Amino acid sequence: MKKWQRAATGTVGAGLLVALVMKILGHSLLTIGNLLFMVGLALIVFGAICVLLRGHLLTGTRRLFRRAFRQKVEPLPDEKVPVRHVASVKNSPIVINAPARFGLVAGVCYVILGIVFTI
Repeated sequence: MKKWQRAATGTVGAGLLVALVMKILGHSLLTIGNLLFMVGLALIVFGAICVLLRGHLLTGTRRLFRRAFRQKVEPLPDEKVPVRHVASVKNSPIVINAPARFGLVAGVCYVILGIVFTI
């Protein structure tokens, strides 16, 4: 097992353990399901943010912002925008790193558990 798989499995197991303790303490299954569902949604958002951080969304805009806040509009001699480089970086494949995989897998598991406990 990889590190993110072990962490996701452990997190889901800990969530089930917390759900069992909450049930022993007298909470309803609806409350437990809602809690697991919200934790799952938070983990999915975390995973999506990790994917978007590696997306190079603002590549090539630094010079545009610098140009917008200057008095002169004409470009300086050293400001040649490498269009092919920017295009190759923006067209690179989507990178899903280990924290993103952990967030997405654990989040989906928590959402499924929340739905099962709510039903």
